[in-house]
Amino acid sequence: MKYAEKYGVVDGVLDMFFNQQQKPYVTAMGTAVIPVAGSLGLGLTKFEKLTGGVDMADVGNAIDEMLANPAVKRIAFQVNSPGGTVLGTPELADKVYNIGLPTMTYARELIASGAYYAFSQTSQLLAAPSAYVGSIGVIMVDESYAEYYNQIGLKMEIFRAGKYKAANVGGEGYTDEMRAMEQARIDSMHEQFKQTVLRTRSFADRADMEGQVYPGAVAAQKNLITGLANTFEEALAMFEGSDVQAVKRGAMAVKKSGKSAKAMVKPLASELEDEVLDLLTPRQKEMVDGYLEVEELFGPFDQSTGPDGSHYVAASPFTAEGLLCQNCVFYRGPRGCGIVSGDIDPNGICKLWVIPQ
Repeated sequence: MKYAEKYGVVDGVLDMFFNQQQKPYVTAMGTAVIPVAGSLGLGLTKFEKLTGGVDMADVGNAIDEMLANPAVKRIAFQVNSPGGTVLGTPELADKVYNIGLPTMTYARELIASGAYYAFSQTSQLLAAPSAYVGSIGVIMVDESYAEYYNQIGLKMEIFRAGKYKAANVGGEGYTDEMRAMEQARIDSMHEQFKQTVLRTRSFADRADMEGQVYPGAVAAQKNLITGLANTFEEALAMFEGSDVQAVKRGAMAVKKSGKSAKAMVKPLASELEDEVLDLLTPRQKEMVDGYLEVEELFGPFDQSTGPDGSHYVAASPFTAEGLLCQNCVFYRGPRGCGIVSGDIDPNGICKLWVIPQ
């Protein structure tokens, strides 16, 4: 038996026993599901993957494969991860953010640190009420043995050119300048982490991004996630259901009036019910038609804070003023919107609201 054949068989056996990572698949509704279970890293070995690691390059490749599939209409990530290395995480976050299709992440157990960094960038971010969410921070642990070396009479002789070169090499310890430089680097990474989260979760508070971990129910109140679901199947049904309900409502409207489905699902200001139209100001009527023209030309807005985003949050901070999705002329119950894609909570709000007085 040749060497390659021999170890190919061994790899196959190891896969059966150790590799529990589910493969991406596409649902009958056209949703690409990409499971992500384990600690995140970049350039992982086969053994590291077999024992629970997830290579971020593999996640990126799965995204590319799904985007190349004409049957895929939306992408959902099923995440259970404590995070991982800084290396590769910002790039994965940008890739998720720029997918260009409706996106959703669901966490049944854990979405923390680097995993939250990357997958907070989907349009929707759902979690179980008891899931662990957050840990928005950066940590580096490095051991110094200078005191121990002194006790045993061991002296380290280190020659360097560049005063910051190879800090703490051999456990020598840090100078004050080296220590300040490392802390500044960690602070910079943390700030980038927070800014990335705020790109999509714009109503989240920076005070909640200091390494805290919250149950899903609390994370929803703090706008770190967009909603709650007990299972991935429930989250997937919510994600896919908004499109289905929009199509059904459009079809029903066509049967009743003979108008086009698009016009009935997303009516122009002139097609709103008279009692609603009478409550809108001239500016609001122009806004309705203007938003719909943009949606007609470029497609639905997503829920992010990006250039195509609506800045949607699942829990409106302006409930007392009546600024709720359910009061907006674009709202399509039970959980849909005429111009914003994805699952829409009736108690949510976005920047595109047009609400009568």
